[in-house]
Amino acid sequence: MTSGRPYINPFDDGRSPTEAAAGMDEASSMIDAVFRFERAVTRIGNTRLRPWKMTLSSYSALRILASQPRLTLAQLSRRSYVRPQTMTRMVTQLENRGFVARDAHPESERALSLQVTEAGLAALDEMSREVLKISDTLNATLGRDDIVATDGRLRQAALVVENELRNMGRPRVDDH
Repeated sequence: MTSGRPYINPFDDGRSPTEAAAGMDEASSMIDAVFRFERAVTRIGNTRLRPWKMTLSSYSALRILASQPRLTLAQLSRRSYVRPQTMTRMVTQLENRGFVARDAHPESERALSLQVTEAGLAALDEMSREVLKISDTLNATLGRDDIVATDGRLRQAALVVENELRNMGRPRVDDH
């Protein structure tokens, strides 16, 4: 019995293009490549952040917060693509390390705003020098034009898939 799903060989290192796409349509192959790329970036990021006892997710949240101060926990959670419960744990750890502070939100009595402390900015600067080496590698390998084009296409694809996901939750007109 064969499945309608494409076979993805988890041991394929991508060096043999004929095998890498065997049994896969182009979109499935791209999804596999994106997943593999995300995993590789996460692994190298986590490895490079080990001296600071940080994860790439926490580092990313800290970077977002440094560029957009005064976000609420919910806003930071959405921008970091993690669930609020996960973000609560991450922010608590960052706060315990002195990297993040919580204050009253200027626009809401009930919400707290988050901001990166001076210690957090100093640590972020150190971490960024190490973590962002991946950008140098990609720029040297792919070149700016390819990176810009791929970024645009992947963001466009993400919007299409996110819209499809949103529409899945809506009842169709002919379902009534």
